[in-house]
Amino acid sequence: MSSLAKGSLLIAAGTLYKILLTILIDKYLATKLGVEGYGSYKYGVTLVLLISTFCTLGFNSSIIRFIAIQTTLDKRKTIITVSLLLTFIVAILIVLLGLTGLPFFNMSSPFLYSTVFFALNTLYSSIYSGLEKPKSKVWINDIFGFTVYLILLWAFFEFFNNSQEIAYVYLVYVIAVFFLNLYFSRFYYKKIEKSFFMDILFKEYVSYTIPLFGVSVLLILSTNLDKVVLNQFISEKQLGIYYSVFTISNLLPLILTILVFMYLPRMSKFIQKGKKIQATLLSSYSSKWTMVMASVFFGAIFFYGEDLISLLYTDNFKEGFFILKILALGQWINVSLGFTGQNLLALGDSKSQLYIRLFSFFIGFVLLFFGSKHYGGIGAAVSLLFALLCSNGLQILILKRKHEFVGYRKQNLYAFSIILLIGFLLAYLHRFSFFKQMNFIVSLFIDVLIFVTILLILKVLSKKDMKALKITEV
Repeated sequence: MSSLAKGSLLIAAGTLYKILLTILIDKYLATKLGVEGYGSYKYGVTLVLLISTFCTLGFNSSIIRFIAIQTTLDKRKTIITVSLLLTFIVAILIVLLGLTGLPFFNMSSPFLYSTVFFALNTLYSSIYSGLEKPKSKVWINDIFGFTVYLILLWAFFEFFNNSQEIAYVYLVYVIAVFFLNLYFSRFYYKKIEKSFFMDILFKEYVSYTIPLFGVSVLLILSTNLDKVVLNQFISEKQLGIYYSVFTISNLLPLILTILVFMYLPRMSKFIQKGKKIQATLLSSYSSKWTMVMASVFFGAIFFYGEDLISLLYTDNFKEGFFILKILALGQWINVSLGFTGQNLLALGDSKSQLYIRLFSFFIGFVLLFFGSKHYGGIGAAVSLLFALLCSNGLQILILKRKHEFVGYRKQNLYAFSIILLIGFLLAYLHRFSFFKQMNFIVSLFIDVLIFVTILLILKVLSKKDMKALKITEV
């Protein structure tokens, strides 16, 4: 089995574990805190994500490619050490700024302190990607991290049950993950000479990173600003409902993380070595695989959204079903198109990525503000859908026009057509009473069985997919 397949399967296992524990954690929080308390807690976590993105300075995006293309271990160690050091310094400065009580930092102190460790943990995940070490990422950030998080929440509600102090649970969780990351990456630190900051490697790294800092900020804002804006216009109950359905829909883009961990460093090496055929194959097959996986999740949400909400949360959250459909549609399109943004980064074109994200963010924010103000959660969901369409469309256009890179082949259009036909077929079958009377888990299993069987019969998935893994080896 190829290293790409092995790494991706390991990341898939870690992602699946993370998904399961995320569901358990969210259900546990929703049950213990209620709709309003759940919304407040998740809002605090959202602020951690937003502020920590500023702390990383964009290194969490740029370090993957720069580590991957270095030919010596010494240069990799230097890049890793400098990135961690600068991220830590900026994170501390931002926390000190937050302690002054500025409006943007309207969050409890445990959440504010968490931003330092969350930023560093995010950077560690990117470091493992650049080094192509999926084991480190999976065992530390996924399995250990989310297991500890769930245990800490259980202990808190079992022995303290004071919802006002629950933010400390999140702080302890991110600190525990940080120390484990620190220990297992200890071999990649080195003393940095002052002269390095004048070195051409550092200048190239910073030049590539600066646009990606803007991209990282815009991306995290695009993903989470909807909750911040909604918080100004809707009640805590409605915000809690929106958070619950957003969490379910956000399981779809996790599919991208299954492959992107190995994808970006591998694609960067192909392009660096001038292997355009392998790069095109990797892009084409990867986008087809993500489309297939995303379609399973989207179908489950589209046909059984209300049942999933009740199962994962409670019936009190079911009124968010229509919002869930809109959010899931946007993420299905985003995931099905594959790694459009990562292809630009692998080509070294971080500036185009910044301009695209800036334009998409501006359009999305205008729609978000007016949509949230007049239509609440539905308006926010539609704005996210449009922003995703805009950014992906522009990325594909720039890849084709500027770089003459087309990461799709006839097989992608064929797969898309067959998946749509299967969707219409399942929608027709669901109109019959025997489907409606089934337990939704049994019905979902039948849907997946029909879906996979047709894909295999019509050779959407075939032996060529296994061969592609060998072709795309560096």
